[in-house]
Amino acid sequence: MIFIFGLTAVGQTDFSGNINLDGLLSTKEDLPFWFYSNQRGRISETTSVSGLLQGKVTYELSDNSNIEFGGGIYYEDAFNDEIFIDELYAALDYKWLEIIAGSKQKAEVYNGLSASGESILWSLNARPVPGLQIKTAEPVYFSPGGNLAFEGSWNEYYLGDNQGAEKVRLHHKELSLIYRFGAGWTAKAGLQHFVQWGGRSEFFGEQPAGLTDYLRIISGRKGGENSSQTDQDNALGGHLGSWELYITKETRGFTYQFIYNNLFEDGSGSRLANTPDGRYGFFVENRDQNQLINSFIYEFYYTREQSQTGPHLYDNYFDGGVYAFGWTYKGRIIGVPFFSYDSELNEVVNNKFLAHHVGFAGQFSTSIETFPYKVLLSYAHNEGTYFSKLNPEGVDEDVLNFYSKFRILNLPVQADVILGMELNSVEEPKFAAGISLSKGF
Repeated sequence: MIFIFGLTAVGQTDFSGNINLDGLLSTKEDLPFWFYSNQRGRISETTSVSGLLQGKVTYELSDNSNIEFGGGIYYEDAFNDEIFIDELYAALDYKWLEIIAGSKQKAEVYNGLSASGESILWSLNARPVPGLQIKTAEPVYFSPGGNLAFEGSWNEYYLGDNQGAEKVRLHHKELSLIYRFGAGWTAKAGLQHFVQWGGRSEFFGEQPAGLTDYLRIISGRKGGENSSQTDQDNALGGHLGSWELYITKETRGFTYQFIYNNLFEDGSGSRLANTPDGRYGFFVENRDQNQLINSFIYEFYYTREQSQTGPHLYDNYFDGGVYAFGWTYKGRIIGVPFFSYDSELNEVVNNKFLAHHVGFAGQFSTSIETFPYKVLLSYAHNEGTYFSKLNPEGVDEDVLNFYSKFRILNLPVQADVILGMELNSVEEPKFAAGISLSKGF
């Protein structure tokens, strides 16, 4: 179930919100993959009932600035019948600059059709991480009417206590250059850089967290004498990055985009020595949303190279070093959910795979109403990791996942039917259905 609250006021203050309730039923104890993956950390593998209540208020400070306060709570019956904070934040927008304090859910992109959204490294699979974000709200052009612009952000997050580790921090920065060329063409190329650092490691004890150490982690420098030998030999903290390229073509009626993200955890990957690993995609959208099919995405994910430099030397993506829980938050993979994490083992158990993903969406329309829908279909060949197979039998896993959501009622509430399945080469198939009720205010 999902609850979201809101009111509306006139003048310089706006309130908004929504209420949404979900009920899910599976033929097995757990749900098919896309029922719980990329659900913003709100749904788990064994959820049957969940609920979310959110609201936000926006104050207009001037013609080019406003401040927004938002919050939400959710209930999910698989987590010991507890109520959790979904988001709680304050956000200031001033012209092209945005500052966010707290934990705020990321915006949905590609109409919710992508397996990873904005980046292969940060999807909608986990809950939002609390912290302070300073970023551009839109491209900033170097000259009025020019063709060259930049986007960027500098963010400090608090991962906190996680699977034996304590008070772990997360640094993130990104910078992209944008160039407009030709008729409707835009190229955007940039870098994402993440570092887990500080706090107390479950195996290595207290980690360096001073100002000098912070300067080391943001620049990717080796650790000092107070760090582990591994960090002294390589770089302080747990580093993760991605080179990204987006080429977009705008026409009178459509938007087309080519997507490329690589991923790396060390110098060899940053030099693209792990090619062809990464995400490759193509997205097309019709600006007229009132179409039977108004958007489509295809993505290919490949992680089998991992910068092989010897019989036992691999990148081992998303797995932990100093912090054993790896690239996870609250037990969920932060990046694209084709990676798998085992909370009992406290390690990433599948990071060697290839996957094809397709999504499309549209609307069924009558003379007075529209009924949106979306469909996701993915195939993944999972091999576990270079150090261990995914299952005791040592057999690779092939999985076909299907998910669909169709609007069947618009008023007085919105009602959607959810249908899906998971066909697995080493496990019995799963089929599931659900109903989602929502009401905006």
